Amino acid sequence: MRLRLRAAVIVAMVGCALPGVGSTAQAADFPPNPTTKSGYTLDFQEEFSGTSLDTNRWLPYYLPHWTADREKAKARYTVANGVLTERIDPDTPAWSPEHDGTVRVSSIQSYNKDYWHRFNSTAVNRHEPDFNGYTTMYGYFEIRAKKSAVGGGGHQAFWLVGTQDTSSASRNAEIDFIETFFSKPDTWRIAAYGWGDPNFLSSWVKHEDPVPSGQPTQEYHVYGMDWTPTGLNFYYDNQLYKTINDAPNMPMGMILGIYTDAGSGQHNEVWPKSWSVDYIRVFKKDGGYPTSYERMKNHQTGQYMHIENKTGNLQYGSVPSTAWSSQWTRETNGEGYQRFRNRWTGEYLNVEADNGVVHHGNLAATAWSSQWTAETVGGYLRFKDRWRGKYMHTEGLTGNVQHGTVPSTYWTSQWTAEPAS
Repeated sequence: MRLRLRAAVIVAMVGCALPGVGSTAQAADFPPNPTTKSGYTLDFQEEFSGTSLDTNRWLPYYLPHWTADREKAKARYTVANGVLTERIDPDTPAWSPEHDGTVRVSSIQSYNKDYWHRFNSTAVNRHEPDFNGYTTMYGYFEIRAKKSAVGGGGHQAFWLVGTQDTSSASRNAEIDFIETFFSKPDTWRIAAYGWGDPNFLSSWVKHEDPVPSGQPTQEYHVYGMDWTPTGLNFYYDNQLYKTINDAPNMPMGMILGIYTDAGSGQHNEVWPKSWSVDYIRVFKKDGGYPTSYERMKNHQTGQYMHIENKTGNLQYGSVPSTAWSSQWTRETNGEGYQRFRNRWTGEYLNVEADNGVVHHGNLAATAWSSQWTAETVGGYLRFKDRWRGKYMHTEGLTGNVQHGTVPSTYWTSQWTAEPAS
């Protein structure tokens, strides 16, 4: 009895972290945050409950329009115990060998459209049905996740891609909220780039630094991003971690995935490669966000769109930068088309009269005559209406912005969007 009692005491002492006694700390998950956030309202909530993915919200394929075989882009995952686990197996095929070499992906996304995220200028679009499970502009994004512990080449990623440019150029901004390499398990890699968006970063901004605490491949941690009209603030376990002093001003869709053989390096032979996501939430600031306004400057004349004279026609000329009559906000609908709303009158640009001139007025949001696509040509924008497929231009030098068919090389149909003061 005495010997057994002594052995029990020794076992108990070894199992405790006593002062002055060396021991290995156990992995400690950072707890989930509440589903309420002071000063914000929950806008999107994905808790991965049940045993299947909600395919009204998520498309379980990776950019399927950029592969000749859609099934190679299909995600491999499980949903169980409130956790999504994405994985790459030894037999996972390269998702698009014709355009992306040996890169393997298991990924889901909340949006898809032909030409979306044209990562390779020679890629052939294969045409897929549009999908919009969730897109938004601005908000506090939060994900609780445990990263892969397999080492070698590869990475896990949670990233956002803009949806504003629906043309074949797809000049849409990118935010890599999480893009952490397997080979650097205790870091958090963040990146962002404009991809030709004239109002966002013209070169890559990247941060890759150790996290302030914990072991992200052994524990769940909470990663946050506060996206406002002027900046991006990143949070690790609710503490400010990094800041990017610029922000996209367009709606974006979400992509969540795991990769090998990409820029993060050649894979090793540890399988499966996986990471686990507890939840994704998006909150909107109570009271909304300050509206971002722009002035549209014509390449040929150097003058700006305005409605200063309230003639009913959209005009162009030299007006002060502070004139609200020359300031516009672009509102994007669920199909990716834009409406131009004037700051002064709240009216929308349209071609409802179909008389060769662009007008301003109050039209229903569903009217195709007030919906536009922004196409990029040589760093300039061309605005094409959805109804007739014609472009805004100043070819006749009439003082009114015209609407018609002009070659893409004509400076009269090219515009620059400048932030308004």
